[in-house]
Parts: sequence; C-alpha cells; structure tokens
Amino acid sequence: MTRAAHLVRRFVASLRPRPLDAPALAFVLNALRSEELGCWERLGPADRTESVATGRALVAELDGAGEATDSRWVAAALLHDVGKAETTLGVIGRSLATAAAAVAGPRRARAFPGAFGRYVNHDELGAQRLRAAGARPEAVSWAAAHHRPARWDATGIPRSICLLLAAADGEPSPE
Repeated sequence: MTRAAHLVRRFVASLRPRPLDAPALAFVLNALRSEELGCWERLGPADRTESVATGRALVAELDGAGEATDSRWVAAALLHDVGKAETTLGVIGRSLATAAAAVAGPRRARAFPGAFGRYVNHDELGAQRLRAAGARPEAVSWAAAHHRPARWDATGIPRSICLLLAAADGEPSPE
C-alpha cells in the first residue's frame, strides 16, 4: 500500500470511529503493562482503533516471518502513536498538518508552532510520555523512531522487527 493510500484509509476510518469491542480491549489489556495502559488510554477513539489494528497486524507479520510474538514488540506497536494525544487537532486539522508537513519537508515541519507542531512531533512527545510513565524501553524507542528509519539502528530493536513494526503500521519499507 502506498503512503497516500494508507493516509486516505486512516482518514476515512477516523471519520466514524467505533468503540473497541471486548476482544480488542482484551488484546490491549493482555499486551500492555499498567503504566503503559495509562498512556494508551489517553488516545482518542480513532487512534485506539488504529493502535489495535497495528498491534494485530504486527502479530500477523511476526507469524508470517516465523518470529515469536514478543510482548515488547506488541507494546511498541500499540503505543507508537501515543504522542498524538498531545494535540488538540481533529481529523481535518491532522490532515492539514500532514499535508503541510509533506510540502514543507521533515526538517521545517518539525519547527511548526502550536498544534501542527505537536502533531508533526508526536513521535518525540509520545516517547517522552512513555519514558516518564516507565514504559518498556522498546516502546519508548519505537515511539521516537517509527517515522525516522535513519534512527532505527539506534533503538536497540532488531532491524527485522523495525521493518515488521513499520509494515504493521502500513508504512512503506525504507529498503
């Protein structure tokens, strides 16, 4: 799936988020520690739904690659976007911030002020929140690096797992 198609799919899904069903909530409760769950619970309904979809997709990716399901990686998948809770932008605002960031380029976009800046920098904000909460180091590292493949090697997460985490999130492979 192309990045544009991925973003369009997320936009459409976020217009009418549904509450999580019992199996989805059980999946989250089974994967996260209490300190991590507190961060996850700050996400809005659409972000929670996307989080669960990413976590489940990761489990399928791990299975398909013959990798054991490790709770560290599932937690990283579920928590990678917790920084989005730091912004006050709705669906349209997020879409505009994403488009503006694409036009401006990563370096200039990271300097955006206000809510656009917080949204563009949700990776760093999420990592800070997770670190402060006492989340597992792998979840903190992936939150900070998930949009920045150049940082993946410094996370301590095996490159193969980084690729599976990105694929589970619908991101195109950088390789």
